[in-house]
Amino acid sequence: MSAVMQAPAQSLKITKVKEHIGAIVTGIDLAQPVDAATRKKLYDAVVENVVLVIRGQAHLTPAQLQAAGEMFGELMEDQNRLYLVDGFPLISVLDNFHKDSQGGPAKVGKNATWHTDHTNQELPPKFTMLYAVAVPDKGGATWVCNSRAAYQSLPEGLKRKITGMKTENTLISSARFKIANPDILRAQLESRKPPTVQPLVRTHPETGTRAVWFHKSKTEKIIGMSPQETQDFLQELTDQVTQPQFCYGHEYHKGDLLIIDDRASLHRAGSDFDQSQQRRLYRMLVRGDKPY
Repeated sequence: MSAVMQAPAQSLKITKVKEHIGAIVTGIDLAQPVDAATRKKLYDAVVENVVLVIRGQAHLTPAQLQAAGEMFGELMEDQNRLYLVDGFPLISVLDNFHKDSQGGPAKVGKNATWHTDHTNQELPPKFTMLYAVAVPDKGGATWVCNSRAAYQSLPEGLKRKITGMKTENTLISSARFKIANPDILRAQLESRKPPTVQPLVRTHPETGTRAVWFHKSKTEKIIGMSPQETQDFLQELTDQVTQPQFCYGHEYHKGDLLIIDDRASLHRAGSDFDQSQQRRLYRMLVRGDKPY
């Protein structure tokens, strides 16, 4: 039996990256059984640090990766079903080489916004996991913002203003139709699903803390504002929330597993890399609770 299997907690090391956000895990092999105490330590580290990176997992098979993801809760399907790992419908693929139905890039870097995932669903994910399969020589970071700490730092007047605000969420905001992926736009125009109403400031169900919480591209409107007014207001709010001290940009090594607590954060993908090089991530989502 390997040393990791016998005493994983002894070799496990969790190192904080910044005061408000981020921690790096070394000394664990997720291909091996992980005991309950170590699982709890990893889970708690995600909640505490908002984003956790488990290094050195490039050897994982998709089945081992999925099993590692399931340590953190029940996995849910990604709403984008176009790009999945063969045989693993709970693992989706993010890749800058993907094309839309018209032959253009499926993801356009300049359209990327700070967001939390799947706000148009009644039960959005509590954790987003990103596993690095192919990485560019430099750049291409995933940026994560501790929107819990950022909310606490906002002026009291602004906190009072936004607490209690509600957002209506769809696949893509009508204010962003002109720059939308044509396949997502088509799905939105064909959808008969009513907008999903969510709080703009979310309470964390485990810690009781509050965080600014939204997906700018999916917010059709803040109730009481027009779609364009909403986009402008959310951009102003984003600029106040995403201060450097609350943000961490993780440039991947192949085999990194990055885990984000979506209930206390915003994140965005970096496009500052040579687009002739591949950036390929596998994504898993852990089912969450109804936001309040």
